[in-house]
Amino acid sequence: MAKRVLLIRKEETFLVNTIRSQLEKNNYGYIECGLNLKELSKYKDEVKLMVLYVDDTTGEAREALVYIKDLLLEEEKNLILCGVRGDLDEVEKIISPDLVEAEYERPFDMSRIMENIGEFLDETLIQQRKKMILVVDDDPTYLKLIKEWLKEDYRVGMANSGMQAITWLANNSADLVLLDYEMPTIKGSKVLEMLKSEANSSTIPVMFLTGKSDKDSIVEVLALKPAGYLLKTIDRNTLLDTLEKFFVEQKYKK
Repeated sequence: MAKRVLLIRKEETFLVNTIRSQLEKNNYGYIECGLNLKELSKYKDEVKLMVLYVDDTTGEAREALVYIKDLLLEEEKNLILCGVRGDLDEVEKIISPDLVEAEYERPFDMSRIMENIGEFLDETLIQQRKKMILVVDDDPTYLKLIKEWLKEDYRVGMANSGMQAITWLANNSADLVLLDYEMPTIKGSKVLEMLKSEANSSTIPVMFLTGKSDKDSIVEVLALKPAGYLLKTIDRNTLLDTLEKFFVEQKYKK
């Protein structure tokens, strides 16, 4: 099985051994490493889920904890914490509880911890945890292109008109809307206004897609205060980098 869990500990303890044996019993592939920058940076790209065993010295490893926090924010890693309440509190001075997927206090319910790990390793649930982006454009060829670019990293919904987008959002949720600014029937500015007036879509950030790069057009777009705007000439890598940066900034704001 692929190595997909990073078991992080500062010292060897009986409870670390127990967690390790339970991972093996449940056939969960894992890598074990110390709480230091060298080992964390070596293994970070091999896993999505980290399990950190917290003891009374963990809070002293500030540099490593800051590094883990950055992985949660910038690389969409997931973290489970296991430890005594007072020790967990020290870690949470550096890693906000909002960034932690699950937390377990001693005495541990090992069956629940393993069940939680299994949920994070389930392919279906992994897909469900991806951000949902709704792309709205009247050009079907462009819609398919953007979906192809995004589908590996995001869940993608598609709508070819403003009304179809409103209908889609009445039954689905989205983390971001990429909205064509120059649609023929209902312009993007009007669609944005409609989205903001609906309770279920009023807080969803909207980025405009536009084919116009002249100063007047950009000023016109920015006056509507979208979450951003993207030129339709954007390439795949730049689009993915822009979206990744946007979602990281959203996390920091929270």
